[in-house]
Amino acid sequence: MVYTDKDRVRVIVATPVYRIEGDMHVLKDSRLTDALNSKAKEFFAITQAQVFDLQTAELLYEAEYVALNRSAISVIIPL
Repeated sequence: MVYTDKDRVRVIVATPVYRIEGDMHVLKDSRLTDALNSKAKEFFAITQAQVFDLQTAELLYEAEYVALNRSAISVIIPL
């Protein structure tokens, strides 16, 4: 198995239905925009995720791992 060193970036992601807060994993020493601009991945790993209803801000669930499809991202904010 090949392991690639990664950095964690705390983010808030808005989708059409949810707000997701958690740690996004990007290649070590790269920028969040580099990961978003790369077409190599259709899904991004979000760990320590909290998923909220976008309209009510109600916490719906917490998960150690969420796979986020790039096409679902409306807005992403690094913290």
